[in-house]
Amino acid sequence: LAYFMQRAKRDYVVIERASIAGSFFTVYPRHGKLISINKRWTDSSNTEYTLRHDWNSLISDDPSLQLRHYSNIMFPQKEVLVKPQSRLQHPVASVEKLARENFRLNTTGARNYSCKVVVMATGLPNLRKPDFVGAEHTVGYDKVSVNASDFEGKRVLIIGKGNSAFETAQHIYGNTRFLHMAGRHAVRFAWSTHYVGDVRAVNNELLDTYQLKSLDGMFESGISRRSTGEFCLQPPEGNPSDGLETRIKEQQYCYDNIIRATGFTWDADVTAPLGQTSTHRKKYPRISHQFESSDVPGIFYAGTMTHGLDFREAAGGFIHGFRYTARALHRYLENRRHGNKWPGTRRPLMGLIDALVKRINEGSGTYQMFSFLSDIVLVDKDRTSFTLLEEVPSHTLHILPRITGHPVDEGTDVIVFQFEYGKNFSGARADTFHERRAGCDIAFGYECNFLHPVLYHYKRLPNRQQMFNESLKTNNLKLPEPHATLHLMEDFFTNFRQDNHLVPLVAFLESALGRPLTPPSMEQCLRLTLRHGEAPEYCTEAANRWSVAELMSGGRGATGVSRA
Repeated sequence: LAYFMQRAKRDYVVIERASIAGSFFTVYPRHGKLISINKRWTDSSNTEYTLRHDWNSLISDDPSLQLRHYSNIMFPQKEVLVKPQSRLQHPVASVEKLARENFRLNTTGARNYSCKVVVMATGLPNLRKPDFVGAEHTVGYDKVSVNASDFEGKRVLIIGKGNSAFETAQHIYGNTRFLHMAGRHAVRFAWSTHYVGDVRAVNNELLDTYQLKSLDGMFESGISRRSTGEFCLQPPEGNPSDGLETRIKEQQYCYDNIIRATGFTWDADVTAPLGQTSTHRKKYPRISHQFESSDVPGIFYAGTMTHGLDFREAAGGFIHGFRYTARALHRYLENRRHGNKWPGTRRPLMGLIDALVKRINEGSGTYQMFSFLSDIVLVDKDRTSFTLLEEVPSHTLHILPRITGHPVDEGTDVIVFQFEYGKNFSGARADTFHERRAGCDIAFGYECNFLHPVLYHYKRLPNRQQMFNESLKTNNLKLPEPHATLHLMEDFFTNFRQDNHLVPLVAFLESALGRPLTPPSMEQCLRLTLRHGEAPEYCTEAANRWSVAELMSGGRGATGVSRA
């Protein structure tokens, strides 16, 4: 966010309590290996496209800062993300709301700051507090030993079934007598949910020793009590199946070490006195789709703290997601504070196909933040030109002019493009490897499972009720009911430049806008002129581009011009 403000020459200051930027990664993940992909080689040298597969780099005009130049490992070690910054180390003690929409930030040092806008980008630094009996006998993920030999021959229970839990299990399970994992809910795998924050294959070796019956395992159960120097599970309430209660009473579920790995939460202490509330079991601050506090106007959030808006859906909680939401926040603030419209270039309508095909095949923000960030096309009411707005938060469509500064007049056509997964393909229990997982074709793009482009055509913007009332959304649409929808076929290589993509795309847009979007030939214009008595306007425009060779060819085109 500071990078974008610096480029815009804004008056800003970054306040950080640690001595380095990204201090979270000096501690976490505890066992070193990141779960973010560092894919250094793709089939394109286009920087925008390569960011689709680079999950660690921030947005920058300097390609030498991409992580591929700092590590050649697919899942790098955490140390590559941090570098010393000696000018930092200013902890914020509190934020006060002053008159005239001003804020004052009080630091623990001698200097305080006054500002018009506060952006909180402090991540999720706190471990979730335990809320079960016997928690005092457990050790948290933040304090657990990273020396695997400390668990040699031990019986270990890990409470939690997320990535931090599986990361810990993977590090020590080869040293334990047995290792169990327990939690309230069944494990969620990223390959089933298509959510990168669910359990990733890079950390799930324990599944082999569980399913192949080598003593390790996992289950859903209430947690623990202490008995004769051991830590044992407490029988769950109700009627447990599979004799679990009997085995617990026989002390088959007793352990030498119990580790808590139940996730992270944001630090609410700084803004809570102003009335800031939380969501998702107090994991994230409650904010709008403009990234502004729902409770304290003027306080905004950036980074992983905004992930409450797309939790368990897109990548907003991770570098390869929040680098785009931070840019979207900056663009919104530029419009709101300084009257600078959301970046967008007005172009002749004949360039619409090329512009959309380029974004569909290269754009990284819409790809990483699928179903959350959209490219939006505004077609002028005379249908001779269009403006393309990139990576606008999809759920601000109903207030698009206020967010972007671009008017949407009566008669303006609105085309929204975003990536989506198939409607029945993702879920905690979904089978994403079934034989017909890639079985859609050009006529049934809406049946495609894997990530694919979806276009919505609106003749007028939806209202707030249509935007957020799920009961008004039909056919499993991610956005409110449009005038028309197009699902382009998925592609194994995510190459959407082939005929089976271009043909339906052109047909959809020409039908929506009521005019051709590829230059017509002289013969086509002649036929239309003879049929309707006059030449359509786009034929008059096209005539200026016909070549001398075409005019002098003597073929049906030349004859057509003469007769017209």
